[in-house]
Amino acid sequence: MTSLLPGLLTRYVLVLIGAQILVYLLVLVLDAYGWGDSLSSAGNVAVLMAAGSSAGSFVAQRLRARPSWGSSLRLSALLCLVAVLLGSLILVGVVFINGLSWAELQMLAGQMDMTPVTAALVLAGVSLALSFPVTLAGFRLGASQVAKQIEKQDSVTGI
Repeated sequence: MTSLLPGLLTRYVLVLIGAQILVYLLVLVLDAYGWGDSLSSAGNVAVLMAAGSSAGSFVAQRLRARPSWGSSLRLSALLCLVAVLLGSLILVGVVFINGLSWAELQMLAGQMDMTPVTAALVLAGVSLALSFPVTLAGFRLGASQVAKQIEKQDSVTGI
């Protein structure tokens, strides 16, 4: 299974970034019409589903079967961790690009009665908790579709 990780992580990250950019552009366009805020959360779910589905189809293609539930849970947890780390890096980049000072970050976190470090840990924990079921569902859907196609091909060719 570890031989799958480099290709799996590369594919997952590329799809995650590509889908996030597409959703960001869609939200920018729809924001001009007043619909951007309501679609932002749905867009994030779509991004995680697309990336998870792509990862699941990759694993099913390599295994030529649907992965077990244990493998799906472990790989989905790893993919969620990658997504949260990537999101955290993007957030840090946004903070630096916008030139937010430590005092401003403390003020923002203070409005929630937290320190900036505590707020970052809470954000990471909530992100992991919310993204895991969505990524797992996408992973299983992608793997199931590819496994069905493989079974259909095998039954047609008689292998």
